[in-house]
Amino acid sequence: MSMLKKVKFTASLILTASMLWSCSSITYSECPVFPKGGESVGKELENVPYQNFENFWEWIGRLDKLRQELELCRLNAV
Repeated sequence: MSMLKKVKFTASLILTASMLWSCSSITYSECPVFPKGGESVGKELENVPYQNFENFWEWIGRLDKLRQELELCRLNAV
């Protein structure tokens, strides 16, 4: 095998390996704690109508989904 072919082969191996390493999953043992809004935040949200605030309520739904996932993470980590 010529020197140029060896260099190309080595470079392609390094490139392939770096791509595979970037696809590995990240694991961590600590789950972040979702902050509680409290009673004042709950009262404020009761006053926000759904009409004309659809995007806001979708965002609140996504936050609630995140809260649920973090709670499951915390329960499974114990």
